[in-house]
Amino acid sequence: MADVTTVTSPADLRAFVHALSDMMSRVDTKTFREETFEQRIARRFTKREVAALLGIDVTFLGHSAQGDADIFPKGKKQGREVTFSPAEISLIRGIIGSKTRLKRQHLHWRKPGDRLPVISFGALKGGTGKTLTTAHFAQYLALTYGLRVGVIDSDPQATCTLYFTGSDVDAFSETSRTVMDFMGVQGLDGHPPTLPPSAEQNSIWQQTPWPGVRMIPGGMDVMNGDTALLRMVQRGYRRIYTSLRDAIDQWSAAFPPVTSPGDLRRADGSFDFDRFQAAQTETLDVIVIDQQPSMTFMQMCGPLAADSLVIPMTMKGFDLSTLSVYSSSLASYLDVISETDPDFRFGAQDHFVLPTIVQGDNDKDVMQVADLRAHGGDMISEVWYDRSAAVANAAERYMSIYEYTPTDGRRTSAKAFTENANAVNDYIVGRTLPHLPSRGFSENFIAERWGE
Repeated sequence: MADVTTVTSPADLRAFVHALSDMMSRVDTKTFREETFEQRIARRFTKREVAALLGIDVTFLGHSAQGDADIFPKGKKQGREVTFSPAEISLIRGIIGSKTRLKRQHLHWRKPGDRLPVISFGALKGGTGKTLTTAHFAQYLALTYGLRVGVIDSDPQATCTLYFTGSDVDAFSETSRTVMDFMGVQGLDGHPPTLPPSAEQNSIWQQTPWPGVRMIPGGMDVMNGDTALLRMVQRGYRRIYTSLRDAIDQWSAAFPPVTSPGDLRRADGSFDFDRFQAAQTETLDVIVIDQQPSMTFMQMCGPLAADSLVIPMTMKGFDLSTLSVYSSSLASYLDVISETDPDFRFGAQDHFVLPTIVQGDNDKDVMQVADLRAHGGDMISEVWYDRSAAVANAAERYMSIYEYTPTDGRRTSAKAFTENANAVNDYIVGRTLPHLPSRGFSENFIAERWGE
């Protein structure tokens, strides 16, 4: 244990904050963070788990290497199992998905001309599992469908960034660029947004340790967005609410999908690994946004840029009261936009409240979900996140259940939470990305919990 020095707290707030800042500059906060970076997506998946992610049986997985044995991942022997990393799973999916003679689609990339879907996760109250839901959903899309996912962390606390940050990701530094840069609203002079060139926008997306997943990190710089947008309004510019959507539209138009799965095969039928790698970053198939729990100008840009809004919310009375405030305040804001900008297009995909941290053995929590559904129908998800000791254990290191390697005593609970996360994510896919095939996880959950 380090020696503890007795220090008298400064009486003046300004002096206290400076003293605290000075103290933190001398505290070692890097060791723990770097240890997490080193373990980022260290988890490996068994053949059976890989087959489940790909939606095939284990036998077919074994046959899939035929004709591509020189590049097909061999995996790593661990005891009696052969295991694979997320990067190897991504390559296996690319190899199988490029075999166009197969009846089933295995690589679900966006096709040329398809709109880039945007899904925003927002809530007024913190602690409802919003960031956890966003991170798990993005990783699920990459693992289960091979999608190229863009994650925008619009929270100054940048908690979602921690779930994706590895040693090569520039986050929490003076050089790190945020959604502010992407939107072109860095200036505080009140002038309308000046979008950077699309190539510069593209450079703001950073590759994460997860194959196919890029992100725009969060950070304290995001707080400046509210000041910048407020000054724009003060100078007469009213369409601040389109700032993020305009930025996404410009980037998306400049970086559309070009490569199809069949293009990954050369004329002689061999798999083109280099083209596969290039295609992983040529565009995105979906963008997910993690919102700060607030109702600021900056945070309103996320829902208005999205095709779908998902509101993670616990079933506690106080939290539900904040849902009332969030919905009524957002409704008033959207009404004003509709009146002043009648041609504005609101997101027309599915929107819903996602119950979180529900105690499945607590009749009160479950009855609250049932009561909400009785009043709101499908506005309330019938699938939810259970309270879980396993995820709390993983969250200590900002690791998702998809990368968390549990100790022997945690394997059962971790497996249960993985199944729960799969059910929730499968449900979100069905509501927000209905073109993707269901894996049946949410149907199993509904049958078990609701008897349907």
